Amino acid sequence: MYARAVDEAATRLRELRREEWEDLALAALALGLAVAATHVRPALAVPLFLGGLAVAVLGLRALWRRWDLVERLSGEREAYVIPEVLDFAAREATIERRRSLAALIRARLVEPGRGFEDRVAAAANELEALASELEDTALVFDPVSAVACARLLNDLDGSPLLNPERPPLELRARVRRIRAGFRAGELAA
Repeated sequence: MYARAVDEAATRLRELRREEWEDLALAALALGLAVAATHVRPALAVPLFLGGLAVAVLGLRALWRRWDLVERLSGEREAYVIPEVLDFAAREATIERRRSLAALIRARLVEPGRGFEDRVAAAANELEALASELEDTALVFDPVSAVACARLLNDLDGSPLLNPERPPLELRARVRRIRAGFRAGELAA
């Protein structure tokens, strides 16, 4: 990712945040007016209510688009100059989230899922080591690697663990890259 793309993404995030707040505030106003109109002008209540709902949907759409953009940018280290992206990725590296990811890995090791037995067995040692490192509070986890770990366990299309069309060797390589994101240092629990 290059500097101009980061600047454009930051600008787009600001626009989506503004759009979200404006739409949701207008929706709240329209819904409030719809309630008030039931007492003053009942004929206006339904149009105000429907308008408020429509604008609320637009606000929720902006919220979803902003969240999706932050999630996509969180895999790009260069985008971490955007505070919202850094915050999102840093949440993935918290000890609570790490423990959750470790539990998902161990569950996958116990019950790999139909058709995934060979794939999981081939990377079992690396996956178990990753789970242990995730739970180790003496290790600090790089946010980029934390996002990659979450995607490994949740991304149905891009994960070599979850997508049988991805090459099995890619799983071991991906786990090794994720494990490279650990470094010694006391984690603030």
